[in-house]
Amino acid sequence: MDLWQNSARWLNSKGIYQWRPEYFNLEQVLEFMNDGSDVYLAEWNNEIVGTYILTWSDPFIWQELDNSESGYIHRFAVHREYRGLDIGKYLLKNAEQQIRLKGKTWIRLDCMAENPRLNQYYRDCGFQYIRRIDGEGWSANLYEKQ
Repeated sequence: MDLWQNSARWLNSKGIYQWRPEYFNLEQVLEFMNDGSDVYLAEWNNEIVGTYILTWSDPFIWQELDNSESGYIHRFAVHREYRGLDIGKYLLKNAEQQIRLKGKTWIRLDCMAENPRLNQYYRDCGFQYIRRIDGEGWSANLYEKQ
């Protein structure tokens, strides 16, 4: 929880409101797990340095493009003190492997459209831009790779 909440605080300090610290709570993580999602943690020197959640459907964000051939990466975060060590790239590769082990063809994720640095990061990691979706007070870009 601390990693997600601290990541949210850091994003907010940069004027990026993709996440809010108060949105992260144990009940929410348990709900993900009870719905069949997988929660992954990366540990280094007895400290949690990264995390992500894999879900097997995402109709809210992917709408009519949601399908059973895809795995969806959510809540991807790396501890700020460990930036520059390629932990994020390692975690994305690991997520891709886990998705493929489930027999899925597509690796998908999304991020706020107004976060240019993160959008570029995903493109640099080989994800292709699919489209932008707009909700009430937010916009997200959808990305995938095969």
